[in-house]
Amino acid sequence: MKKTIILLSLFFYAFFAFSQETSELSFSLQQAQDYALEHNKSLKNIKTDVAISKQKLWQTISQGLPQISGSVDYTNFFNYEIEFGMGGGETPDPDFTKLDAGDLEILKLLQGFMGDGSTTIKMKNQSTAKIQLTQLIFSGQYFTGIQIAKVGQMLAEMNIEKSEQDIKESVISTYYLGLLTKKSVELLDANLENLNATLEQTQALFNAGVIEETDVEQLQMSIIMLENSKRSLLRNVELNNNILRFLLGIEGDVKIVLTESFDNIIENLDLGNLLVSDFNVEENINIQMVGKQEELYEKMLCMEKWSYAPTIAGMYSHNEKLLTTDFDMNPKNMFAISMSVPIFSSGLRKAKVEEKKLELYKIQNNKEMVSDQLIMQEKQMRYNLTSALEAYQSQKDNIELAQKIYTKTELKFRSGVASSFDLIQANSNLLQAQNSYISASMELLQAKLQLDKLRNKI
Repeated sequence: MKKTIILLSLFFYAFFAFSQETSELSFSLQQAQDYALEHNKSLKNIKTDVAISKQKLWQTISQGLPQISGSVDYTNFFNYEIEFGMGGGETPDPDFTKLDAGDLEILKLLQGFMGDGSTTIKMKNQSTAKIQLTQLIFSGQYFTGIQIAKVGQMLAEMNIEKSEQDIKESVISTYYLGLLTKKSVELLDANLENLNATLEQTQALFNAGVIEETDVEQLQMSIIMLENSKRSLLRNVELNNNILRFLLGIEGDVKIVLTESFDNIIENLDLGNLLVSDFNVEENINIQMVGKQEELYEKMLCMEKWSYAPTIAGMYSHNEKLLTTDFDMNPKNMFAISMSVPIFSSGLRKAKVEEKKLELYKIQNNKEMVSDQLIMQEKQMRYNLTSALEAYQSQKDNIELAQKIYTKTELKFRSGVASSFDLIQANSNLLQAQNSYISASMELLQAKLQLDKLRNKI
């Protein structure tokens, strides 16, 4: 009994430990992107669309491949009798010159049944097993339709690439925001630590009667404001984590840990090549998709032109007579070939061809417009990145200067040379510089991300 209890305890402990381990996931920036590409639910639907397009392609192909069908039928005539001839025993004297060869043979057959008088044929029950093969021999529209389906499948696959870019951009942007919020919390903690230490010393000076109570109260107010700011940032951290969970396809109760460092990401930014390298518009996924749409419309125009061409099909059938009557004229084997030739459609086919020509012109014009827009966007994004880099460098110098001023003011305050107002003002300037630095860093990261996406580099 004791062994059973021990084993159960170990089982539940192992299960609980496993649950604890799986309730937390750690991601670097690259790991977060890879995880999202595998588990994002929207991307799974888009990949399913590609699988659907493959099935539609095979449906189009199979329409021109051999089609085989089989059937079995049974007919009961309830002993129905057919009577040939005349009651008077006289048979008509037909004019054989008016009969073709087939009719003459049928007439001779009937005369054989009837003889000189009337003849009665009893209809027996009938059953036939039939197998039929049909094959499209030639159709220009069929072959063009296969090409259109293939282009459609390529477009669906390119849509996966575009969606992957969008998801990776969202993951990177959300990851950056999480690191920046975490950095802001760290900066607030450092300020709170300094102010709390200063408050302790100020409280001691007030107790000794060296300074007024107002100096203590002003520091306390600053600390309360910073604590409120910190709580607000912590709420933003959780909101950001919820967005990241959604992008990664993770349950809401799983804790996410970001293993990257904000400082490392900023320091390792490689902007030199990005700012000086030339932009190849054909690398952009949007222009590639428009180009594939142009190819699709060219195929559709070709399909409409093929509507002027004939269509040829063949058919073979075999009937196996399981039960048959004495009077059965259905052949066992039959082969047929047919050709459908379009002759006159009152201008319908011509109008459809002209319509596809106009649609092709529109997509070609649209391709040029997209190319021009991408070139202008690249120039603007390059300018934005340059401006963001300059602003970042300026704010980086500014935060270092604000930190020096605060440190000097704090020393003066402790020496009794500066007032609490001067210290609080210096701290406020430092916080403002830190916030400006955080904003400039985020703008720099976002500017680089947008240019990377435009150049298909993410």
